[in-house]
Amino acid sequence: MNTEIKSLTNNLSQSTMTTYLNSYKLLRKLLNMTDKRKPIKKMPVTDVISAVETITNPSSRHLAFVVVWKIFSYDSNKELFDKVKEKINKDKRETQVNKNKTLNETMPTYKELDNAIKKEQDPRTYIISCIMFKLQTRNMDVALIDIHANKKDKYDIQRNHLILDGNKVIYIRNKYKTVSKYGPKQNIIKVKKFIQKVKEFLDGDDMKTLITQKNGKHINSGSTASYLKKYIVLGLNETKIIKIVIKNIEANGDYNMLRKVAFNRGTTLQLLLTEYDISNITEPNNEVITQEQNVKQTVEVE
Repeated sequence: MNTEIKSLTNNLSQSTMTTYLNSYKLLRKLLNMTDKRKPIKKMPVTDVISAVETITNPSSRHLAFVVVWKIFSYDSNKELFDKVKEKINKDKRETQVNKNKTLNETMPTYKELDNAIKKEQDPRTYIISCIMFKLQTRNMDVALIDIHANKKDKYDIQRNHLILDGNKVIYIRNKYKTVSKYGPKQNIIKVKKFIQKVKEFLDGDDMKTLITQKNGKHINSGSTASYLKKYIVLGLNETKIIKIVIKNIEANGDYNMLRKVAFNRGTTLQLLLTEYDISNITEPNNEVITQEQNVKQTVEVE
């Protein structure tokens, strides 16, 4: 079993590894595999798939299926795997549509979120909320930020950085979910209140970490959501903020802005429209999805 786990989690981040391990353990439980020496690969693939199909939640079923996909050969089980994948995607879609309908009725509007951020006085809460709203970032992008009072020659490439530079702040992202595909990102932030709040947060220091544990150490990757929750206006989170932004874009038909969001987030237009558009209760328009354009590497936020 240990060899199977190692092959399953090799070269994964800590958070992804934890997700895979939890799904792996769930599969073993569903298969009644009490002998720890026996790997799942020794089981008939049809029995393993049957266990996967008993999982009610489509997202959890998907994660378990990904584990199966990594353990067994896709080429040898193509017909079976394709059928299961199609059913999971259909169920995930139906679940997402139902969630979208509910969120559409309960979420704050774009203007309400914008106003809440403009009124926020706490420096940390303002900085985090503003970045997640204006640049549509994920939790990791913000949780790994170090803030600097001046430009330097070198910065820790394992961290992200906000750098005061005259009448602007440079935001460098070395670490985010899809950095291996899209590379490091840089944004120039010229919002006057943002610059003011960065200075307030530094309070005369040359450098401060935006979020730390009580002992001053960096937070671990598995704790980002819980730490950030305390510092986002209106009790929102990363996912809800991006949904509010996408809804506003849909209402205004601003697809150039949608492309900027895709760039900022490091994702595709198709994923944005499928997963984050709360007004999206039908399949996304393929014509919109395929209208990709190059976006300059540095995006300014006025």
